[in-house]
Amino acid sequence: MRRIYLLFAISVLLFSACETVSYPEDLTTKQVFSFQVRAADWTPITDQAGLNLYYRCRFNLDGISSYMINNGAVMGYIELNGAQQALPYTRHFENSNGNFWNRTVDFDYSQNDIHFYVTNSDFVADPPETMYFRVVFIW
Repeated sequence: MRRIYLLFAISVLLFSACETVSYPEDLTTKQVFSFQVRAADWTPITDQAGLNLYYRCRFNLDGISSYMINNGAVMGYIELNGAQQALPYTRHFENSNGNFWNRTVDFDYSQNDIHFYVTNSDFVADPPETMYFRVVFIW
């Protein structure tokens, strides 16, 4: 009988210790940005040793407040063949020589600007093509 009470007490402690607190907010305001990054707009970036090549493009952002950043959400998309793919985006490739690599496309943002990045896993100098992005801020 004591074992049953002990099991009951342990289960009560386990289930009462994990509590999810949710604060519903009405995220009714949104701001949508569209970006075109032409092939010539990508800037190659490396570290100080000239290694770890990736490509970056920067845009100024106007109208983004610290309130939006701290209390809202941001979703980024890349347009691929008429469809939207959520960022970050990673795809795996193989060429006719049997070489394998990945390409990752991601972004970051601040109150003043947004950066888009393209990184090839083999760090080969292969500048990205023109890409189209959509970023949605909701708060």
